[in-house]
Amino acid sequence: MLLSRKSTVKLNDKETNLIGHMCFAAYKLWNVCNYERKHYKELSLPVKYPDWYYQKKAHKDNLWYKQLPSQTAQEVCKILDKSWKSYYALKKSGGIKNPHPPRYKQDNIAITYMQNAIVHDAGTATVRLTLSKQLKKYMSEKYDICEEFLFLKNKFFENTDNIKQIKIYPPADGECAIIIIYEVLDVKMLDDNGRYLGIDPGMHNLMTCYNSVSGETFIVGRRYLSLCHRFNKEISRIQSQWAKQQSYKGVKYPKTSKHLSCLYKRKNDAIKDYLHKVTRSIVNYCVENDLHTVVIGDISGIRKDKNLGHITNQKLHALPYKRIYEMLKYKLALEGIKLVKQKEKYTSQTSPFSPAVNKKNARKANRIQRGRYKDGNHTWNADCVGAFNIVRLYTSKIAPIVELDPLSIKEPYILKVAV
Repeated sequence: MLLSRKSTVKLNDKETNLIGHMCFAAYKLWNVCNYERKHYKELSLPVKYPDWYYQKKAHKDNLWYKQLPSQTAQEVCKILDKSWKSYYALKKSGGIKNPHPPRYKQDNIAITYMQNAIVHDAGTATVRLTLSKQLKKYMSEKYDICEEFLFLKNKFFENTDNIKQIKIYPPADGECAIIIIYEVLDVKMLDDNGRYLGIDPGMHNLMTCYNSVSGETFIVGRRYLSLCHRFNKEISRIQSQWAKQQSYKGVKYPKTSKHLSCLYKRKNDAIKDYLHKVTRSIVNYCVENDLHTVVIGDISGIRKDKNLGHITNQKLHALPYKRIYEMLKYKLALEGIKLVKQKEKYTSQTSPFSPAVNKKNARKANRIQRGRYKDGNHTWNADCVGAFNIVRLYTSKIAPIVELDPLSIKEPYILKVAV
């Protein structure tokens, strides 16, 4: 299994200079290859279309290509190739109206070191990265930097043996961000023991969970919307001020201010950190309660052709459900727990007493008030009903069929996670 870890490394002046030059060369190489793709009909190339296989060979003698390790330069071309494939796929499917082709880069971009260019001794906190001959020659003549290799030091390397890739971002203030892709041994999946956790994803209640054994229900992720609102409010205020300042100065196309860029970064980091904590709390609950299967509602495509007003639209379109699926999948897999995505049509409208979850048994009128579901003399939290029915849909497809008791559904409690 491949995992990733984001971290930072401290750099001295020589290392900053070396990485900065490679990021600059990658940005120039991207633009050279992108220009070739945009104007291939005018350039009379020997091929019908300059794909990745052509470009990685045709530009071997390019100045910017030779400033990078060969596999790093090829990776720049490969990422550009993926961007163009995505553009053509969108154009064909109509997923986005009038999609734009990949743009030219305006500044340094990240570089990726592949496994063959990385040397790491087990148990050490340092990795050695290769440098191209042309870069070493240029740095020696221009800056009197005679380094043969680039060394990066980080504590995470001590416990990591099988490093596959290291992505290095342009340095700033004596440090740079890195993403380490490493491999760990696959964990054998646990057998289905008839104990399930159903999860109903939503906006206000990010995840409502139901334990099929005890009937216990809990809600986790209630702080997600307030976290987003806090940052969105401040970003809106700064954007308004910045737009007025640029308009007063007569700037026709204002750029994003450093303050705004910092706010966006803080927002993304805070949300990512919160989602990690939320998903980790669910994994810990499954381990403590011996639950071998997690069934989560699949809400893919829920945003398509929906217009619920600009406020709800903003919340719905910003909902990071795919990231939640990915985080849960790899964290559960490390414990041998299976994650299943289940379509959740009519799960929140069907009574737990109904014989099956389908359109015929769906009753919207049973949602007597916001967040409550009533059937006869029984009332439940509506999201708990959704989580219960999601498990029912999954268990109805397996043999032997697991019978769930609707009367076992308890009132949910809030599982708090530190922000």
